[in-house]
Amino acid sequence: MIGTVVVAWAAAWLAAVIGLALLSRRLGRARTAAWLMVIGLFLLTLEEPALTLWLGIAGPKGDRDGMATLITPMARAHVLDAGIVSLAAAIALGYVAMTGVRKNRRWAWRVMGWGFAVALATELTTTLLVFSRGLDLPGAAGAAGRGAIGWQPVAVGLLSWALGLIFARRAQSPAASAPAGRVDYA
Repeated sequence: MIGTVVVAWAAAWLAAVIGLALLSRRLGRARTAAWLMVIGLFLLTLEEPALTLWLGIAGPKGDRDGMATLITPMARAHVLDAGIVSLAAAIALGYVAMTGVRKNRRWAWRVMGWGFAVALATELTTTLLVFSRGLDLPGAAGAAGRGAIGWQPVAVGLLSWALGLIFARRAQSPAASAPAGRVDYA
């Protein structure tokens, strides 16, 4: 049942991403880019820092992966701190997307590009070496008995953010800028 919900959730967001991409000329590339990035951040935030916070608060009775009563208070504090700091970073990146990217600022594209590179490298590393998120990967735990769920929202989130970067870069080209708009190359 949970597998079906996760797949439907990811499919619905994939449809939204495709819809936004198809409407990019009408909405404007910079605005589309900002929203695509925010969708990507939202999906990744739910799958990573928000889930990390939940697992740090919940015990094994509330969630089979809950760790609140299984780890030392120091380890739990670090888990909660990491979740909160990551959540704050996602909010800051969302702010950069909705202010800088939407206004076609080149510095904002760079910030979002570096953020994406860090997120992509982290997701790939942890998926390949630590937990496969339901994919049948050699050397990574998590494929057996998980119903192959967990990778779908991460994949859609990364795809959405990557498309946002592509649309933002295209919006920065002088040929793509609207006459009323201003392209900031600083």
